[in-house]
Amino acid sequence: MKSINLFPTLMKEYDLTDSPGLDAFKKVIFEKGQTSVHGLAVNGRSSHGGFDPLNFEESMPMLQSFMQCLDDYTTESGNWPTIISGSWYNILPKGGFTHRHRHESSVVSGAFYVTLPEGDHGNFYVLSPLQPYMMCMHHIQTTPYSTYEFDINIKENHLYLFPSWLEHGSRENNTDKDRVTVSFNTNPMPPDRLDPNFVEQIWGKGHEDS
Repeated sequence: MKSINLFPTLMKEYDLTDSPGLDAFKKVIFEKGQTSVHGLAVNGRSSHGGFDPLNFEESMPMLQSFMQCLDDYTTESGNWPTIISGSWYNILPKGGFTHRHRHESSVVSGAFYVTLPEGDHGNFYVLSPLQPYMMCMHHIQTTPYSTYEFDINIKENHLYLFPSWLEHGSRENNTDKDRVTVSFNTNPMPPDRLDPNFVEQIWGKGHEDS
């Protein structure tokens, strides 16, 4: 007997604790950052639509680390290379969490945990896109095929990459200290920023400069 698992969804975790520029990147957030109230960051604050923590010279080494992770992710997933289109950060104090949502107009999204207080069990969770199609199923036990929500045990200084269509959110921060995360979205890499031989191999001639 053989089981065939169909249509897997790739989510990857990267430990960036030793990445060059990590301390400088955190300094940009804590010393230059600007936030405001945002609907998704319940009981917290966000720089979404305003302050971009990756848009600073001091953040360039960390941006490069994120891009290397993205290259690894798109290679494994078989996707066209991507480039970061914008980033923001959230501050979630005690009682803070993010509503379930997905990232429109993006290919791959990332969540990087800048600070994660000890004892914070506000896990990142994802929701199965298959749930609407299982209206006739009657699950009597929990299996990978009957699970609609899945919690990820997050870690400080770790980056999590996932397809932007994957609905997700975060559980409530149950500590007295702030949880700080940086999130980003991506666009397909413009062909003129890639090796022409790669573009020709994928698309054929005529797309090198399009």
